Amino acid sequence: MNTGIVFIPKIGDHLRKTEGTLEAYTKEELTEVVQLRASGLSYRQCGLKLGRGGGSVACAVTYHNLFDKIASYTTGT
Repeated sequence: MNTGIVFIPKIGDHLRKTEGTLEAYTKEELTEVVQLRASGLSYRQCGLKLGRGGGSVACAVTYHNLFDKIASYTTGT
């Protein structure tokens, strides 16, 4: 019989930030992120629309370098 200490994590639901998907963004989702950000939504609001975290949206914008696309979509050029 093992009498060692057993660690059972007890993280409350109030500490969980999102329950979104952990999969990579599709081209359609990235296009939607560009449109949502160009319309003035925050990263958090975009994440709620997409079912992802705001940090995930911010990382996707940075990783895929979508800043110029968002700016050009906003100005119409």
